[in-house]
Amino acid sequence: MQSLLTHLTSRTAETLLILNLFHLLLVGLTLAVLLHQMRANRQSVGRPDRLLTLGFVLLALHFTALTLHFGTAFFLRIELKLAGVERVSHGLFVAGVLLIVAAYLDFGGSRRLGRALMGLPIVVVMVLFDVSTAAPPLSAAGRPHSAAMIISDLVGLVVVMLGIRAVGKGECIWEGRRVRLLALGALAAILLLDALPSFLSRPAGILVWNIEEQLMSVALFAFAWAAGERTSKLLDRVFVRLNLTFIVLASLIMMITAGMEKYQYFHLAEERSTNLAEFLRGHVIYFRDQGENLEQIFAHPEVLRRVVAEFGTLPELREVDVYLSGQRATFRYTPDWEVKESIQPERPHTALEDDGELASSFQMIRLPLGGGAPASDRVEFVGTMDYINSYIGKYLILIYSVFTVIVGLATLIIGMIVADADRQMRQQYAELQEAQQQLAQSAKLASIGELAGGMAHEINNPITSILALSSHMAEDKNAAALSPRGRKNLQLIARQAERVAKLVGGLLSFSRQSQLHMSTLNIRELLETAFDLVQYRLKDGAITVRREIAPGLPPVVGDASRLTEVFVNLLSNALDAMPGGGTLTLRARMSPGEDTVRVEIQDSGEGIPAEHLPRIFDPFFTTKAPGRGTGLGLSISHGIIKDHGGEIWARSEPGAGTTLALSLLVGGHEYETASVGHR
Repeated sequence: MQSLLTHLTSRTAETLLILNLFHLLLVGLTLAVLLHQMRANRQSVGRPDRLLTLGFVLLALHFTALTLHFGTAFFLRIELKLAGVERVSHGLFVAGVLLIVAAYLDFGGSRRLGRALMGLPIVVVMVLFDVSTAAPPLSAAGRPHSAAMIISDLVGLVVVMLGIRAVGKGECIWEGRRVRLLALGALAAILLLDALPSFLSRPAGILVWNIEEQLMSVALFAFAWAAGERTSKLLDRVFVRLNLTFIVLASLIMMITAGMEKYQYFHLAEERSTNLAEFLRGHVIYFRDQGENLEQIFAHPEVLRRVVAEFGTLPELREVDVYLSGQRATFRYTPDWEVKESIQPERPHTALEDDGELASSFQMIRLPLGGGAPASDRVEFVGTMDYINSYIGKYLILIYSVFTVIVGLATLIIGMIVADADRQMRQQYAELQEAQQQLAQSAKLASIGELAGGMAHEINNPITSILALSSHMAEDKNAAALSPRGRKNLQLIARQAERVAKLVGGLLSFSRQSQLHMSTLNIRELLETAFDLVQYRLKDGAITVRREIAPGLPPVVGDASRLTEVFVNLLSNALDAMPGGGTLTLRARMSPGEDTVRVEIQDSGEGIPAEHLPRIFDPFFTTKAPGRGTGLGLSISHGIIKDHGGEIWARSEPGAGTTLALSLLVGGHEYETASVGHR
């Protein structure tokens, strides 16, 4: 009986089916990844991407044809013998390899690409010649391989060597250079070994075939891995590696399961047939010693009845062969459930040996007659593979189905985890960018503050002099000496100088260093104080005021005068935004999940355009009409709130009003009271 290792490495229908299905899944995974990448990056898809994809399409057709061929032989026990199919499939494989290598050579220029594509017409001509002429194989042993197929292999080998050289020099810009070199090296070895089994004995040919299949697995696995390395998306890489893991595991489990089941089945079949084989050997030896031949031996009723009866007790038994002195007695179980007997001269090959790699039968037991008889005299039982193939087939379908479900669920679960991690990373990146923008804004405000402070000091002295002199000259005792037009011009000078003085005062307030007098403050009282300072603007009754101040708010830490200044600025801006009337909302509450109090001042005005919203805290930026504002109010407020360790921001939609919101630390937090700049 054959060993377990022999079953795992034998060139049988189930082994060929599993291997080609494994290769088809690897090619399918690579093709799916390539198509997904081309769809996601349509604008950057080039000729190398199309050549690579077309190459794997041809490989997929090659392995699909082989999988259907061996699947039909295994599950339906029908060996398809379609003329030219094997040779066309071989041509598809070589053409696919040429296109894959051409994709790598395309980065080295059109000259090298042309060399690779020149091999395609040669392969096509060889396939057409091979199929049309039905050229005989070079050797009857092993797998049939024609001269045209060998020429195609040599063309593919030359092109693959060019590809190895190009990838080794780094001319291909795609990721995974080492993995691609491994894949191309394996392909070169496959093309070199492909025809070799045709010229070797069956055991040596099977050894070379096993090496070739392992190299094919390595090459396709490397191509799939390299396809995953082309993308920068974490989810795509996880998808490729997860599916590669499951494909390899499923194929290994199917291969090991099929080998172990066959091994155990053959072992049990040998044990069950031992009694009959020993019975026959004993009777043949006994009657041979009596001088009888096979016809006379099986003329004995007890021998014939025992043989016929065992066909009913051994369901897998299909043939009993007894060899004696150059003769062969055969009892065969026909498809009509009859046992037919024949005695004829011994043939050089048994039916089992003629079955080849798609064997439908197996050797149950073989016992030499012994007792000085020639080695060719023996008792041999042949069993059918129908039962074990059906049993293994159910296992293969079950394993493949279970792994398909597992892959789907694992991909879904891991995809959700990776997608969530990717979303969190993107969110953190957005928050980091926002923090960088805030730092840049703070640096910009600090620079503007220093510049504004210097300019304000230089302007303040002459403006003060102009304002004082113009005010003095405009007094009644001095104005008598002026004409009416002169007095009017002098008053205009005084008003404009006063306006410049206010602007300079704002700049100084924005830029100067000052001591914050920090204490715990009642936020409700601060808001009421600020509201009292602007209440005179509500006398016409066109604006409705709503107060939404949560009861029991904890005290905040801050400078009372500076925070009042901020609230007055925000309230004034809100009132300016509603010249025709509207609703002013004062809202104060605890910030969710934070030790801060949030204050919101909302108006129902026209709102701020989206393109202006990021700039409202910039110095001198204003959306008010000319002469209505200096553009420093929000800048000063921004600096004061930042110096208090708080945050200030705005929300607005055109036509739906604007909300200015700020957060302040609640009492109990330590705060540095040193001099800080309002920027």
